[in-house]
Amino acid sequence: MSKLSDMVVIDIGSKNISAYNAEFLSDENFSIKNSYSIEYSGYMDGSWIVPEEIIPSIVKLIDRMERASGRIKRVYIGIPTQFVVVRSVADHLYFQKRKRLTSSDIDDLIDAKDPYRNTPYKRIHAEPVFYMNDRGERLYSPIGKETSSLTAQISYVGARRDVISDIRDGLIRHGVKSVDFIQSEYAAALALFSKEERKNGIILADIGYLSTSVLYVGGDALLDLKDFSLGGSMIPLGISTTLNVPFPIASAIMGKINLGYKDEGEYSLKYDANTYTLPIAQVNTITKESIACVVKYIKKAIEAFRYEVAPDMPIYLTGGGFSEIRFAREFMAKYFDREVEVVQPSMPNYDRPSYSSMIGLMKKAINMEKGEKFGFLKRLFRL
Repeated sequence: MSKLSDMVVIDIGSKNISAYNAEFLSDENFSIKNSYSIEYSGYMDGSWIVPEEIIPSIVKLIDRMERASGRIKRVYIGIPTQFVVVRSVADHLYFQKRKRLTSSDIDDLIDAKDPYRNTPYKRIHAEPVFYMNDRGERLYSPIGKETSSLTAQISYVGARRDVISDIRDGLIRHGVKSVDFIQSEYAAALALFSKEERKNGIILADIGYLSTSVLYVGGDALLDLKDFSLGGSMIPLGISTTLNVPFPIASAIMGKINLGYKDEGEYSLKYDANTYTLPIAQVNTITKESIACVVKYIKKAIEAFRYEVAPDMPIYLTGGGFSEIRFAREFMAKYFDREVEVVQPSMPNYDRPSYSSMIGLMKKAINMEKGEKFGFLKRLFRL
C-alpha cells in the first residue's frame, strides 16, 4: 500500500494528460511536489481520437515522475465522463428482528445490487442517495442504527471495462503494482462544494477543450450525468476557418478575448516574430456563437436529467474551456434562466477552473486510501 504522503494521480483531459505527485499534509490538505503534462489528440463521442497515444503518454508521464520522485507503486487514474455511466438502484432489506446495522451490512447491500456485473462496465463508485429505516426516517448513514428493515437507493458509477483494463494492463506492464480509477468530474464536484452545499443538489457544468460534462450531484451521490463533444476548441476552430489564420494563432488569441469590448478595433498578437491583427467584432461574434452553442447543449442536458431539479437551482461552471475569456460567464448567464457562477479550487497556485478535476482527483484519492486503511481495520475487528 502506498503511503498517504506520496499520492500520484493522472488527470486525462480532452486536450492534455497530466500527472501530479502530492505530499499528504492532513485529512483534506496536500501540496503538489511535481507535475507534468503532455498534449495529445483527446477524445470525442466516447472514443479516443488516437487510441495508440494513451498508454505511451501516461507511461511517459510516470517515467518523468519517477525520475523526480522515485519508484511509483500506485497510481490513481481520472476517467472522463465520456467513458462512464451512472445508474441508481433501489432495494429493501427486511430482518427477522430489529438489529444494529454495521458497515459490513451496507457493504454487502452495495455489492449485492451492483448493476454492472456481466456488462461492459465496471463499478468504480457507489454512494447512497438515501437510506430509510422502519420508521420512515431518512438517514445519511444507517451504521449503528437499529431497525427491522432498510430501504436504500444507491448511485453506482461504472467505467468502461475495456478502457480501464487497457490502462491498468499497460501500467502494470510498466511496473506499477496498483491502479485505481476515479470519475474525474464527479471528484471535482465533491471537492468544489461542501457536503452541506451538496445536500440540496448541485448542477455542475465542466467545460473542457473538446467536451463538456453536466452533472447533478446530491450529497455524496452522482445522481445524473450527461456529456457532449463540444467545448472551448470551437472558438479557435471558428476563428481559424472564418478569418483564414493558422490554428495556433487562433488558439493564442483566446487569451486576449474580452466579450465586454465594443465591436470596434482589433486584437493584436505577436507570434513567431510576426504580428497578427484580428478584428474584435468578428472574433467576438465567433466566440459568442460558440459559447451559445455549448449553452444550448448544457440546457438540453439539464432537461434530460432523470431527477427533477428546481427551476431556480444555480448552474456552476468550471473547466478550462472558456476560462480564459473575460465576460464569458456574464454572456452565458443571459442564456440561462438560472443564476450562473464560475467555481474553482481555492488552493494557492491552482486556483483556476482548469485545475478543478485535478484537485478533486487528489482529494478523492486521499479519501480512498483512508477508506482502505479503515476497511482493513473493519475486517480485522469485524465491525
